[in-house]
Amino acid sequence: MLLDLDGTLVDSVYQHVVAWFEAFREAGYDVPQARIHAGIGMGGDRLVPWLLGGHVADAGALSDDHKRRFLDRAAGLRATTGARELLADLETRQVPYAVATSAGSDEREALLAALGRDDLPLVDSEDVASSKPAPDLLLAACRDQGFEVARTVMVGDAPWDSLAATAAGCPSVAVRCGGFGDEVLSGAGATRIVDDPEALIGQL
Repeated sequence: MLLDLDGTLVDSVYQHVVAWFEAFREAGYDVPQARIHAGIGMGGDRLVPWLLGGHVADAGALSDDHKRRFLDRAAGLRATTGARELLADLETRQVPYAVATSAGSDEREALLAALGRDDLPLVDSEDVASSKPAPDLLLAACRDQGFEVARTVMVGDAPWDSLAATAAGCPSVAVRCGGFGDEVLSGAGATRIVDDPEALIGQL
């Protein structure tokens, strides 16, 4: 199993949306929050040009401002329903898994603190050249863990997780706790959709 972190194991999507919204507004860009939400799950390197329509000279500054604002909200992060229990279930049944996240190291640490786990096998955006929806992150995680890609399942909350899984050559399961609709998730390639990690306990 490969598990996304942001929005899948930790309820963090809307903190990201507001942090990006404020960062864009501070830089003089008017980007609706609904539009920002649609891009959550991509790495910041892809999100900024995707939202603003091409190369942006101050993309790095925008990403840094977003990170600062997101970390300011870290105290409000919580594990999603059943996230900890799902990890325990996989461990009890000896199902090999790893976390594959587009989060940078600072955000990753805040997310893991909210989850209450700092011992997870993990690959993040700093380990690869391209973030989701590119397959690099998933392929790197499989390579690091010795997983056979075709026998690995990706669990994520965003369409970008399923698109990355399809590009990597593995199936994906989607959880609704990131706020994306079923049509968006299935359209991106999710083969199964459930409400939250709790619904996957004993199923994966």
